[in-house]
Amino acid sequence: MRNALKTFDKTNAQIIAVDPHDSWSAKYLLKEAGASTDDLSFPMLMDPSLTVSSMYGVSFQMRIHTELSNRPATFVIDKAGVIQFAQRANQFNDRPSAKKILEVLNGLE
Repeated sequence: MRNALKTFDKTNAQIIAVDPHDSWSAKYLLKEAGASTDDLSFPMLMDPSLTVSSMYGVSFQMRIHTELSNRPATFVIDKAGVIQFAQRANQFNDRPSAKKILEVLNGLE
């Protein structure tokens, strides 16, 4: 997905990541992956109270190790606020390809 960011820019889409952790935890996870918040080219919404996650039906739906965690999901929401595409993962790495998301975005025009 990271490699397709410039292509997403051409569609006038705004990417927003929602993370269910506190900001210190997200910064730690980024650091462990060899990155930092300065490396992000899109906003990241911290959702430790799981407000947004619950609204989209993905909070506490997947077991990772011994803990319940949010289910990874991808949504494409149009300018009117209508969900045009939703994929809620069945496994942690179950995510749509950048090509699939671009197809959906191009279909909105």
